[in-house]
Amino acid sequence: MKFSVLMSIYYKEKPEYFNRAMESIWDEQTIKPNEIVLVQDGKLIDELYEAIGNWQSKLDDVLKTIPLESNVGLGDALNIGFKECSYELVARMDTDDICSKDRFEKQLKVFENSDVDICSSWVSEFQDD
Repeated sequence: MKFSVLMSIYYKEKPEYFNRAMESIWDEQTIKPNEIVLVQDGKLIDELYEAIGNWQSKLDDVLKTIPLESNVGLGDALNIGFKECSYELVARMDTDDICSKDRFEKQLKVFENSDVDICSSWVSEFQDD
């Protein structure tokens, strides 16, 4: 089952949080997404452009970036990004989220074995560690 991951990033995001989120999506998953759509919601800081560039080099066509000239806000940015997703199944995540290593595997099983349109799970919130 092919699927996209949809995220939006803006200038206040910390590059280390974005990198950690990407590691959890790509490096650590038992099932990797076929596509990651990243909306750049307005101008970003240089460190974020550098981090995105590093992931673009690593993932090539898997990472699709959608740059917006100005910040439109999360909801509008995600709507723009959603239209750019190549697959009907879209996993949503923030650029400071960390996925458990089997998130996509578990969620794909739900879609394969049930007649559902949406699937979610619980979250754990943390501050520093």
